[in-house]
Amino acid sequence: MEDYSAKLTGEPFMYSETKILAKYLLDGISPEDLKKKNIDENLIKYKSTKSIVRVNSPIFRRLNVMNHEMLEEFVYTDIETSKYILLYAIMKTDKLVRDFVIEVYKDKLYMRKEYIDKFDIDNWYEEKCVLSKTLKERTESTSAKLKQVIMKILQDSGLVIKEKDRFKIVRPLLKEKFIDMLEKNGDLVYAKAIGGLI
Repeated sequence: MEDYSAKLTGEPFMYSETKILAKYLLDGISPEDLKKKNIDENLIKYKSTKSIVRVNSPIFRRLNVMNHEMLEEFVYTDIETSKYILLYAIMKTDKLVRDFVIEVYKDKLYMRKEYIDKFDIDNWYEEKCVLSKTLKERTESTSAKLKQVIMKILQDSGLVIKEKDRFKIVRPLLKEKFIDMLEKNGDLVYAKAIGGLI
């Protein structure tokens, strides 16, 4: 079984940065040239070159998941759908986020629950630690940060709203085109998880 990674601690949602770089890809610039251009010209307006280099990796990993049609949709569709496309790309490239959305968020949607509580998050994470050497060896602060980033990604993508120490679930209305694109990729399971589709 492929193990989990703790790299997510430094890889938040990064919606606007990903969208800026996606436009350049649609203009025909190659990913390799664009990575360099981003470092040389600071296209995403970060404070330091070091931080650009750090985020280049997850951004391009996510963009790599999107074919041309999906890139176009990501850049030009409504903001909700655009954010779901980025969430899909994150789920495709990060097993921890994928499993949380499929095993916790989707289950809550199916059971018509209104909230994801801290208990749900901690419980799920503890179960993962039993299965994962990587997670088991993390410090408490890294584990806390991982859980925090997962929930922040869900917030930023529009799937939950933070209310004190729990998260209100927002049931998204997925556009047919989004569902079709994922189905074409053989990834209908992701649409089902994000939208609670049967």
